[in-house]
This record gives sequence, structure tokens and C-alpha cells, in this order.
Amino acid sequence: MGAAFVFGGLNALALKSLFTSSSNERDSQVVQSVTSIQEVALLSLHIEGLARDERNREILGVAIPASEKTTLIQYKFDAKLGIDGSQVKIEPTGPGSFRVTIPEFIGIGFDDPVFEDALESNNALSWLAPPAVQTRMINNILSDENKQKYISENEAELKDQAKSFYSGIITSIDPEITVAFDFAG
Repeated sequence: MGAAFVFGGLNALALKSLFTSSSNERDSQVVQSVTSIQEVALLSLHIEGLARDERNREILGVAIPASEKTTLIQYKFDAKLGIDGSQVKIEPTGPGSFRVTIPEFIGIGFDDPVFEDALESNNALSWLAPPAVQTRMINNILSDENKQKYISENEAELKDQAKSFYSGIITSIDPEITVAFDFAG
């Protein structure tokens, strides 16, 4: 009985050693350079959406019935819009007055991006359709074209915020100073 117990214990150890797994992950980074920037974030837009990619297979330009495949990705992030502060010019225009020239507004970046796992809707012959490229879908969501769209849609708010920001700095030195603004573009 003792021999069976020992044999069973050894057998369990042997089986355990047969079915092990190991993994090794490495990440190696080198900071190549550090660049000082003077970007000024004026607005943060919280954006949530649903990206949709629809595909089907065609033969001679005609869609094959029931070959449609739809991929959906739900996303949310904060888009930061502002200016390159190093391009702002503040010039005196007379005693007690200044002109502030604001450069074109830019998309500074995205904070806290969250992309949910893609959902796919398939029809009977959807295996004929090429799969959606999810990284392309995400790159389209975060594209420069979309940054420009956010800037265009919020230009009035960006101008108001730039005026408030720079007026606050200048008038904190002397509340009697008159400030005029010029905007590029």
C-alpha cells in the first residue's frame, strides 16, 4: 500500500512536469531624444463612438448575396486641442496695449483611449468577404482628418479659450492693459 502511495505521488509529479508551460516577455526601450515643446491645450473633448466596417465579396463588380460582414468597434477618448505656444507672438501696439497673434489650432493628442473588442455580424457566406483590419479602423478614428474636423467644429470655443488664457496672463501684470487678438487661418 505504501508503494502504491509513493508510486502515485511520483506519477503525479511526473505528469505535472509533462504539462508545464513557460512564457517569457521582454520589452526593451531606449529614449533617443527629449524635446521641449510648448503646446498649450485649450480644449479637451470627450468623444465616444461606434466605428463600422462593412464588407462583401464581389464577382465582376456584382456583390455576392449573403456575403456581407459587418465589424463594429466601440470607442471613447479625450481629444486635446490647442496651439503651439512657441508660435504665439505678443507685441506692443502702443502705450498700455498689446496685440497677441495666435497660430493655427492643432490637435495635440488623445488621452485615455479605450477601444472595446470588435463585434462581428456575419451572414451565411460572409467567410467569402475579407476580414476588417481593426488597426486600420482605429487609425481612421484617430486620424489627422478627424483632428481637423474637431478643430473646425470647435473653432469658436478655441478662440474664446485662447483669448481668455492670454488675456489672463497679460492683465495679471497690469489690469489696465488693452489686448487685441489676431488668429491665423
